[in-house]
Amino acid sequence: MEQVETLLRLSDSLEKHTIAVRRMIHQKPELAFEEYKTAGLVMQELRRMGIPYEESPVEPGIVAVIDSGKPGKLLMLRADMDALPIEETAQVSFRSLNKGVMHACGHDVHTANLLAVGEILNGMKEFWSGRVKLVFQPAEERGGGGRQMIEAGLMEELPDACMALHVTSDQRGKFYVGVGPVTAFSDRCEIVVHGKAAHSSEPQEGVDAVYIAASIIVALNTLVPKNLSPMEHSTLNMGMISGGAALNVITDRVEMHGMMRNAEAQTRSVMMEKIRSLSEGIASAMGGRREVKFEEGYAAVYNDKTLAKRVIATIKENEEALYKGLPTGEPYPEIVTGDLLRLASEDFGFFSQKVPSCYIMMGTGEGAPVHNPEFKVDETYIKLASRTMAAVAIDYLKD
Repeated sequence: MEQVETLLRLSDSLEKHTIAVRRMIHQKPELAFEEYKTAGLVMQELRRMGIPYEESPVEPGIVAVIDSGKPGKLLMLRADMDALPIEETAQVSFRSLNKGVMHACGHDVHTANLLAVGEILNGMKEFWSGRVKLVFQPAEERGGGGRQMIEAGLMEELPDACMALHVTSDQRGKFYVGVGPVTAFSDRCEIVVHGKAAHSSEPQEGVDAVYIAASIIVALNTLVPKNLSPMEHSTLNMGMISGGAALNVITDRVEMHGMMRNAEAQTRSVMMEKIRSLSEGIASAMGGRREVKFEEGYAAVYNDKTLAKRVIATIKENEEALYKGLPTGEPYPEIVTGDLLRLASEDFGFFSQKVPSCYIMMGTGEGAPVHNPEFKVDETYIKLASRTMAAVAIDYLKD
């Protein structure tokens, strides 16, 4: 009982300050790898709390550690800091002051929330053991900042688990905690077809790269339904094609660019191999050749089944306390669980591929979706995010 009362007291006392920090970040949004003012504010807040931190080799990331002083597990909590190249049109008093840049995905909330969670955990050390590592990550949007921080040594000491919370434009207070894959691997594919140029009056002298490319695209459109199980979650889209310089010339070079998405690493490998073999066979049979390159994008976010079920149980067991004082009354909004896979991408996947992880999504108001200039957050529910993340962290670390 004392633990719950302390959690509520701290979350209530921090509410106004957390909202103020969120608004400061929202007014001065920064794009991927440019989040220096945001990182400066994070460091200022950590110094105020007395929480030691380090600047990441991947600038401007920040990593802080809260040590309970007792032996135990290491839990990593992550928040992303970057904004999007979107002009804000939402009518709020703290609109973005940076033209063409906006926090349209809630990363301002994530950063302010993790600071609040850090302060709560720092003030509740008697209730948990081990250490908590707070990761303030740059460049989640189109930057892969998480991958770069890991490559720079963030996980040289592997944590026992990782967690992250993301707000959504959904029912206020509604949680989504998937079990298994919740986002997909996203990878780029480039195919260059080489033929032989000739005048269109003498087609027998050339090898038509356009015709080869067209044949490859048709074949690739059968790749997913004919080569992967219908139970797998995969897509392939060849979204760009370019080649040719004149109407009366048989083109000798065509470029194609596409995006592939897979929930599982195994189907990702199968798809890559099939793209290589199909395109090679077609190009060779038609007298040409091809080059295939893959650019690996974000890894799939995978919610560890045991950890996800524990997070779900913690939320349900503490439901009354977590929602106390919020406009939402009984019956409380549901917690959606099970298979929640979306084929979108999120670079928390790089964390979840390393250690058991849980990615929590929470509704903060129905309205415009994320990545929309009208996106808004009901700030009343930021306190719920702080309470929830602190509660699941304490539950995980009390063993």
